[in-house]
Amino acid sequence: MELSWQTILDLEKKYGDSFFILDSKKFENNYQDFLQEFRSIYPRTNLGYSYKTNYIPKICQIVKFMGGYAEVVSQMEYDLAIAIGVSPSRIIFNGPLKPKEDIERAILAGSIVNLDCLEEVEIVKALAQKLPNQKIAVGLRCNFDVGVGRISRFGFDVEGGAIDHVFKVFRELNNCSVQGLHCHISTSTRSIESYTLRTQKIIEFSDYYFKDKQPKFIDVGGGFFGRMNYALKQQFDCYIPNYREYAEAIAPLMRSRFPDDSGPELIIEPGVAVVADVLKFVSKVVGLKTVGSRQLALVVGSIHNVKPTLTEKKLSLLVYRNEETSESKNLNGPVDIVGYTCMEHDCLYKDYPGNIGIGDYVVFENIGAYTVVFKPPFIRPNPPIISYDSILNEYDLIRRRETSQDVFSTYVI
Repeated sequence: MELSWQTILDLEKKYGDSFFILDSKKFENNYQDFLQEFRSIYPRTNLGYSYKTNYIPKICQIVKFMGGYAEVVSQMEYDLAIAIGVSPSRIIFNGPLKPKEDIERAILAGSIVNLDCLEEVEIVKALAQKLPNQKIAVGLRCNFDVGVGRISRFGFDVEGGAIDHVFKVFRELNNCSVQGLHCHISTSTRSIESYTLRTQKIIEFSDYYFKDKQPKFIDVGGGFFGRMNYALKQQFDCYIPNYREYAEAIAPLMRSRFPDDSGPELIIEPGVAVVADVLKFVSKVVGLKTVGSRQLALVVGSIHNVKPTLTEKKLSLLVYRNEETSESKNLNGPVDIVGYTCMEHDCLYKDYPGNIGIGDYVVFENIGAYTVVFKPPFIRPNPPIISYDSILNEYDLIRRRETSQDVFSTYVI
């Protein structure tokens, strides 16, 4: 999209002085590119988009349109998938907290439910015993060492033998079966080596536990780096793989083990990888201040809009200048761009080196992951989200500006 100060001014008149812009076509391209890299090697690959990374319904609807799974970790996200028309059979229900009624509902609807703990196994066991004529299928989340130097808290310990008990429980139930294995193990470097190792191991475990028949699916989770510009890449102290490199770390192992087209479905669960660079945050400069040696520019936004995880990395930033602003209403860098909250850490960008003034707009890029879903209702309601259509060159509202009534609607007053 081609932004200018005048374009943003026109958008401000319609939507307000801060807002997100979603480039839905870029998301669609990311999704297709990521999937195709895997399918070119192992055709039986499908993606389960991680709703928790960014559950803007417009994005989730694109995933539905392209045939992907909805990968959810809560009943709230499950309900969203159903509300936008996702078939229950295209929902993968993960996560460490799945109440009894949610598990039963999802299983009986035909969703993939990847169990995470023994308490969930007991819930499924009781359901199977209550409905002896009902065929029940589940997946299991595996926990094993991929050399990250810490022990994950999620899933069943494979190498310690915990998962053996689970398979024993289900073998004793005539109407209940394990359909596949799932893993999602976060690493700080998101390296291709870690994905090769986890794929090797989950295939080995699959061969061991599915001796008589192959699993319906093998799910290696997500956690991949997304696309980013050079300046952002330089702030990481590790190599940033691209889509092809991730595919080459995983898919050839599946192809080698299952050389024909009747192998299990390979499920990948990207979030950051496909959504990180599809969202921008636009905010207006409304105040300038100098305190000692520190220069500050106040914007109608906060660190929670662009860096809710409080990362120290500097995001991609563009400043669109109001050329009509007088020199008396400008600061020359370095300038800290700060937010509206009453917290000292609310600095969206430290030491901006250029000129900035009242009426300018700051635009943060590469903020598609976690910003919308992680933003707390702190001090100021959420800004609107607009979607950009690159074909029609049009902007449409996809989330209205939140009001104080929205924030306090669940309280008893």
